[in-house]
Amino acid sequence: MKQHEVTKLSSLCSLCLCVVLGCRPTEQPRPAGPAARKPKVTAAEASAREIEYAVDAAGSIEASEEISIPARVSGVIDAVSFKEGDAVDEKTVLLEIEVEKFLLGEQKAQAECERARAQTELADTLLNNRVKLYEEGKKQQKEWVTEEQMATWRADARKARADLERSKADLELARRDHRNARVRSPIRGLINRKLVSTGEFVKAESVVATILNISTLHVRFTVPELEASQLSQGQEIEFQVKSAQDRWYRARLFHLSQKADAITRSVECKAEVLEKSGALRAGYFAQVRMVTRKQRSVAVPERAIVHSDRGFVVYATDGKSVRARAVKLGLRVDGLVEVVDGLREGERIVVDGALTLRDGQEIEIVAGGGS
Repeated sequence: MKQHEVTKLSSLCSLCLCVVLGCRPTEQPRPAGPAARKPKVTAAEASAREIEYAVDAAGSIEASEEISIPARVSGVIDAVSFKEGDAVDEKTVLLEIEVEKFLLGEQKAQAECERARAQTELADTLLNNRVKLYEEGKKQQKEWVTEEQMATWRADARKARADLERSKADLELARRDHRNARVRSPIRGLINRKLVSTGEFVKAESVVATILNISTLHVRFTVPELEASQLSQGQEIEFQVKSAQDRWYRARLFHLSQKADAITRSVECKAEVLEKSGALRAGYFAQVRMVTRKQRSVAVPERAIVHSDRGFVVYATDGKSVRARAVKLGLRVDGLVEVVDGLREGERIVVDGALTLRDGQEIEIVAGGGS
């Protein structure tokens, strides 16, 4: 047998003997190390700040008015002089509908009115003359004009006056139709939709365009019924739009519905925008925020809060050791957490390194730990 095989066999026998006798290999002594180190943490004083309690909602921007512009007369459109996006006012002629035809209609009604006026004057003159003759005959006890004739002349005069009044009304209608042949905007605003073209026949009351009154914009949104009770008419709110996310715009609440939606239990609200900006357009999505009250409260950095089997805790410190303090939390604002109960202003707490601490543990405070 070779020498190295003998050595391996000897080692194996020694190991088996140790197992049988219950002996253990001798542990190597551990080198003596330094004492356990204190955990390094940062600390800061719990400070008080003004906390805003707010209601957030999603809404949309609307024009204060969106009006449909109808044709007032029927006919073929001679000319269209507007397009979407045009700024118009009450004097702007949007389109013309057979203007010449309605002009001729007005002139015809004017002529009929003049004829009726002449007939009335003639009937009145004849009646007056017959009245004088009738009265003179009665004085001389002669029947120059009979009662029947007088009744006829009086009726003719009344009929002439009635025809004149009817002609005047027809003339006013013809003048109105002539004016309405030129369709104008009822308000100042921007054309949103153009619904007709030149040469098209339109009926009276057909919508030819829609117009937006953007002199004032509104924000429409809804809030849950519980939060609606915290709002009031006249309250200022603020909102953002995606096209200008670095800016908040102001608006004033003017409508708070007295009826909640039967399905969603939400309440509709409308606010008038107080600032004009090219970044705001009707139809834009708006993120609305309404501050309901302000309160001065203790606030600490979020990283100082530790979740434990006792709930949320912070570690108060005297500079040498820590004590776990159960706290009740409120709002989260700008990386800080409102502490409603369990901590007083000015108390020093651990900010960084709190996750590995235990109650009563000694610590070493290093620089840092601001909010």
